[in-house]
Amino acid sequence: MVTLFDILPSLKGVTVARSFDSTKWRLPIRFAGSDLRVNDVSIREESLRRKVAFFLDESGEPVSAALCPDAVWFPALVTRISSAQLTGDRAVLHVDAAVPLTTAIVDVAFPGYGLAGARLADITIVDTSGHRRTVHAELPPHVAVTGTIALALRSVATPTRKAMAPAAARAADRG
Repeated sequence: MVTLFDILPSLKGVTVARSFDSTKWRLPIRFAGSDLRVNDVSIREESLRRKVAFFLDESGEPVSAALCPDAVWFPALVTRISSAQLTGDRAVLHVDAAVPLTTAIVDVAFPGYGLAGARLADITIVDTSGHRRTVHAELPPHVAVTGTIALALRSVATPTRKAMAPAAARAADRG
């Protein structure tokens, strides 16, 4: 079988760089080779050093997930993949952290993986509580169990009884 590298050998040295939407990540985030960096912090190295999930605060500083109160929101969570099922244009990735219930996943990044051969896919993240969230994002061609994954999080407003009361009153008025 002839590959594109056989036809165009100069492509062997080409790397694919990813840019990040600042409205999704809300962090000074970039790829340096296959490593994800926030400011001068290597997310891959930090993940290997910590061995447990951690959040990134608005300035990009790592914060231990175990020490965070539930009421505090962070723009990103870095954790490990504990199980991966890849089929066609879908992936189900189990991670070794609980994603806060008041957040949605708006993007993912895979530190340590090159993007050559990546494709857009529906990626379902299953956290340790069994909650599932799906995002349409770039998926590297090879994802390994114990690999690092970074999740861009967005706060999701939950309706309060006070906010729901006017809507219920309007519905009752309509009959």
